Amino acid sequence: MTDPCGLTIAELSVLIRGGDLSPPVLLEACLERIATLDPRLHAVNSLRAEAALQEARAAAEEIARGGWRGPLHGIPIGIKDLIDVAGLPTTAQAAHRRDHLATEDAAVVHRLKAAGAIILGKLATHEYAVGNNGDGGFPVVCNPWDLTRDPCGSSSGSAVAVAAGLCPGALGTDTAGSIRDPAAWCGVTGLKPTDGLIDTAGLLPLSRSMDCIGPMARTARDCALMLEAMGGPPVTADLPDLTGIRIGLPRAVWQDHPALDPHVAAVTEAAIARFRDLGAVLEDVWLSDFSEMGRIARNISWPEETAEHGAELDGFPDRFSRNARARLADGRAIPAPEYITALRRRAQMQAALQHVMAGFDCLFLPTMLTAAQPLGYETGPMGDVDLSLARPFNLTGSPALSFCTGRTPEGLPVGGQLVGHRQQDASLLTVAGVIERHI
Repeated sequence: MTDPCGLTIAELSVLIRGGDLSPPVLLEACLERIATLDPRLHAVNSLRAEAALQEARAAAEEIARGGWRGPLHGIPIGIKDLIDVAGLPTTAQAAHRRDHLATEDAAVVHRLKAAGAIILGKLATHEYAVGNNGDGGFPVVCNPWDLTRDPCGSSSGSAVAVAAGLCPGALGTDTAGSIRDPAAWCGVTGLKPTDGLIDTAGLLPLSRSMDCIGPMARTARDCALMLEAMGGPPVTADLPDLTGIRIGLPRAVWQDHPALDPHVAAVTEAAIARFRDLGAVLEDVWLSDFSEMGRIARNISWPEETAEHGAELDGFPDRFSRNARARLADGRAIPAPEYITALRRRAQMQAALQHVMAGFDCLFLPTMLTAAQPLGYETGPMGDVDLSLARPFNLTGSPALSFCTGRTPEGLPVGGQLVGHRQQDASLLTVAGVIERHI
């Protein structure tokens, strides 16, 4: 039998339901792979191996009795270490939180368990989702395609775990690209859902008006299966091609950017040509305020981040590494009138994007301007350059998905980003699924 760690959730689900693969065998394969690979990757913070194995055996018995709950039944899922799982620490990758045990499951974890998923354990993040890779007393997380490269963050462990086959699916969080950016650099698919679609109760908050929990997996189809179990819309039927799908291309956003890597540009143009071959109608669009959207997003999220952690920053500054302490204090430089103005501009920019997207099913642009950078890039020469094109869509609340569109000559993944209409997450995933099957 093919190594189950190399299969998608959709493929595994068929095998499990048909009795050709048992959940305990799948779980043990994941645990063995973690034991072999994670000492070099550092994607996993904690495991609930015994409890998970008991649940996998119970799932096998339930399915054998005809009690199959759906596509996630018996599937191991990893959880970013900002989201509560009862009995495991929610560390936020901070040394002082190593023993901070959660007493209840987050709402989304509860939903996954109800769907029959096996919660594998907790996956690495950046400290409080704002620090650098390796801060907080935890080891540096490495990109599985090149151990000298960064996986990006802050959902670093989730992206690495899926890419390396440690688990077939994982939860990440996205406040400013933290699902899509690591998905791009690790070559997996990650969805930031429409704001408010997925319950964030049990998530250690960063910016309450922008925090999102989303799925990360090998394919858009797998993300759709996870999203439905998480409380999202039902999975829609697959499309044979992109005939009739209209895609807007905000080329000026990336083509004129000084940080754009020529290999990313070439892969992006090849993907666009493939969309056309698949029947899509493509047209250039203009996002005149794209840079301002990022600035306005920061003027909202940074004060909210400081509000969440300001008291602890003041009372116990040594609990935070230097990078996290500096970032979480950034909001203090943004005065209240500027924050209020940003909230007003957010509504205007949501309306402006809706106007630009009228007549289109989605927009397409790169997720990141480069492929994975060397470890330590955050404090190196690239530290002052924002390589991500994700943050503006946290401001607008749009569903946005990153998926692998190709590779550089070095074999590093390149991510493409599809942005959809609010509440049209299922349609966006359907379009991405067609593209993934043909790229």
